[in-house]
Formats: sequence, structure tokens, C-alpha cells
Amino acid sequence: MSWDHGYFSSSSYTSGVYRELAPAWLDFAALLQGHQPPRSHEGEAFSYLELGSGMGLGLCLLAAAYPEGRFTGIDFQPDHIVHSRRLAQQLGLANINFQEADFLSLAANPGPLAAAHHYVVAHGIATWITAPIQQALLQLAGAALNPGGIFYCSYNTFPGWLGASAFQHLGELTRQRQAEASAAQAFQQAAASLTSLLGSEESPSALALAQPALRRRLAQIPNQNSAYLLQEYANQGWQPLYVAELHQRCAAHKLRFHSSATLPENFLELLPANVRPAVLAASDPALRQSLQDLAINQSFRRDLFLRGVATSTDSELRQRLNQIMLRLQEAPATDSYRFETSFGQVSGVAERYQQLEAYLAHGPRSFGQLLEDTQLQLAELAKLLALLLHAGRIGFDRCACADFERAHQVNEQLLELIRSGRSYAHLVAPASGGGVGFSLVEALLLDGQRRQLGGQELEQHLLESLKATGRSIKGEAAPLLAAFAERQPRLQALGVLP
Repeated sequence: MSWDHGYFSSSSYTSGVYRELAPAWLDFAALLQGHQPPRSHEGEAFSYLELGSGMGLGLCLLAAAYPEGRFTGIDFQPDHIVHSRRLAQQLGLANINFQEADFLSLAANPGPLAAAHHYVVAHGIATWITAPIQQALLQLAGAALNPGGIFYCSYNTFPGWLGASAFQHLGELTRQRQAEASAAQAFQQAAASLTSLLGSEESPSALALAQPALRRRLAQIPNQNSAYLLQEYANQGWQPLYVAELHQRCAAHKLRFHSSATLPENFLELLPANVRPAVLAASDPALRQSLQDLAINQSFRRDLFLRGVATSTDSELRQRLNQIMLRLQEAPATDSYRFETSFGQVSGVAERYQQLEAYLAHGPRSFGQLLEDTQLQLAELAKLLALLLHAGRIGFDRCACADFERAHQVNEQLLELIRSGRSYAHLVAPASGGGVGFSLVEALLLDGQRRQLGGQELEQHLLESLKATGRSIKGEAAPLLAAFAERQPRLQALGVLP
């Protein structure tokens, strides 16, 4: 097998940013299930390793948002490392480095990586690589963690991917037999062929009856980014797993499952009432997680594993939880609090959420202060805040630790890169310790505003600038200007814009 071990290496991956990888988010998820996180307080120095760092944008944003951290990205794809190093240099980041390395060789000799990191993360890697590489990934994760450290691992799961496994198989078969076609074309053809086997909605085939969600998934294929499509499906090691399978493989490397970075999944009382008793009846953790996934047709997990559990009293855990600072994010006013979760839509009592947001509207507050403000039980407040965090209505507050000046410098460089045509879509939010979405249209509007343009002149600037990049907008420009003007104060409050 070649150097890529069957991973699709003919194109680079997309530049994604994932909020669940932020240290503050990982700490909170660990605390929800009773584990003292690797840092005793926000702002404490730490070491962070990403296995499979891709194009590096997400890790660079974390390095900008957490100046007290040391960040290392490992990837075996040289194109990814070239891009990542150049980006880190352009952004002026001194607390990050990227290494081109293979999991197999690193697992055999981790060297300075051994037991050196408070956090190790592997987003979207484990179920896209062949068995020996997956084994090396988990071995390396266990070896690289400090005792008490957190390993984040996200992966595709059954039963949610059962239907898509037929599409992946057919796509790979088509690719092998049509050498003249591009890989992307092969998967598009496979989607068309498989759709034709579903019959009509009025007269569905046996396959459509057995996999009712397959038609909707196939309908999305023609509109998906080709880079994502290939990186998702064109790997020889593509193989979703049942949750117990991955947990058993992690346990072999001293990595014990602890909680989920998908925060609502830590509250089993949110499960639909018709399946909740069967799940809660299982006392064995692996069996309970398996029943949970089967009940909700789980397709993707963001699991946290620990290398050693820090035994703490309830008082110690409560004290650490009370320190967590929270703030409002981009949260438009609403009278309806319905949260889309992997457990289905969860509805809450609007007054409770409005009360929490009203307290935060006056400025960041700690978990402990909110406990006093609301007089809620700790577990109930944790659940409400977890849902608000999941919905993006609130975030963590890092104003006391953030370097706003450096974050603004990083964002200025990112804005320049976005306007030049780079497919980045995020800026650093130092106040919350993460990234926020920021489009090319918004970057061009901001540039026009700084040129003191307004009204029709600003619209014209936007349209002409988009045309110069070979792009355009649908509909009128005026609503885009209004939406951006409304968003700017929230971006300034988060430290995204000065």
C-alpha cells in the first residue's frame, strides 16, 4: 500500500472550524459528568495536540484565541502541512507548530509527544482510515495524553450510516471500474444509480422501505462540496462503527469513555419518552450507549475519553463548575425555545431561558452567580446552559485571559485572505475562545465601510468586488447590508471586530 494507506490523498480537505474542540468546551463537557478537567482554571497554561489537523485553520483560530496554550498539529498529507505552516506564519502565531508525520511511525516512537498534552483531539479521522492506522491513532492518543487528560474523538456510527454504506460501496465500486471518470463523477453516478433503485415515493422499492432516510441523503449529494464528498466517502478505510466497538478499542489504550462533547447527549432525560425507560434500564455503560444510539438512529458521535479519572468530591467539582464564565453570543430575541438535538427536538419553558439570557445581557456571569440568580438546582441549570450553548445562544467568556490586540491582528490577516479568494469562513472571537462564521460578503461589506462607503455606493462596491472574484449574489444586496449592520455590534462585543 502507498504512503497514504488507502486514505484519499488526491485532494486537500476543506477548512473547517469546530466549536467542540475548544478547551473551554471540553472542560465543561467533562465537568458535566463529574471529571476535574486538565486545567484548574481558565487561563492556565496547557498543551494541545490535534491528530489529523487538515488544513490547519481550526487549530490556528484556537491558538489565536488561547495565547496561553501550546498547539501542535499532526498530518501525514504534505499539502496540508504546507498550507497550515504558511497560514500560521501569515497570522503571526508563535504558539503553534505543524508536523508532517504518519500515525504508524509516531505510535511506534512518540518521542517528545509522549505524555505531554492536556488535550488530544482527532476530529473526523477514526472511521475513515484502515484498521492498522486506526489502531495507531488510538495508541498514539493514549501515549500523548497526560494522566487526567482529555481525548476527543469524533466518528461516524451505526445505525445512522447503514443506508449510506450502500452508497459508499457503490461509489467505490464505480470508481474502480471507471478509470476515465474522476472520483467525484463516480460518486455522483453512484448516487444517480442508487436513486433509481428506490422507486417512486408512491411506489417505493424494498430498499427504500428498508432505508427510508436514504432518498433524502442521496438528494443532497449533487449539492455537496466535491472536496468534502471525496474526503467523506473515497477512503478505503471508510467504516462507521457501533459505539461499543470504538469504546472497546480505546479501552485497550487506557482511554476510558467519559462523556459527549455534544452537550445535550449528557442528559439522558432529554431522550424521547417512548425510548427513555429502555435506555435508562441498562446499568452497563457500553450497553446503555448502544441502546441510546439505536433508539435515536445515531450517525455521528463526539466522544470524550480520559486517561485516568481525577477522583473529586461533589464540593470540589461544584467549586470548579462555579468558576466557569458564560456570556451571550449572537442570540436574537425569541419567544420559542426549541432545540434541535440528536435526541430530536427538545422544547423548554421559555421563561427559564429568557431569565438566564436576561442576566447575561448585563454582562458575563459565572455558573455560580447564575445559580444564585436563578435559585435552580445545579443539575437543572447545567442542562439549561448546555442547551443554550448547543444552540449557540450563549458561549464561554474568556475576557480575563484573552489577548484582544493579537486577535484583531489575526482577524485583519484573515479578512485579507478571505477577500483575496481563500475559502475561509471564520474569524477569531477572543471574548468567547472560539471562532465565528464570517463570509466573503461580510468581508467585502466591512472593507467598503472602512472606505467610508454607504448606501448605494456600498452596494455597488459589494457587487463589483464579487464580480471581480467570479461570484455574485442572488436577489437584492440591501438585505445583506441590513443584516450585517445588525450583526456588527454583536461581533464587536465578542472581540471579533474592534
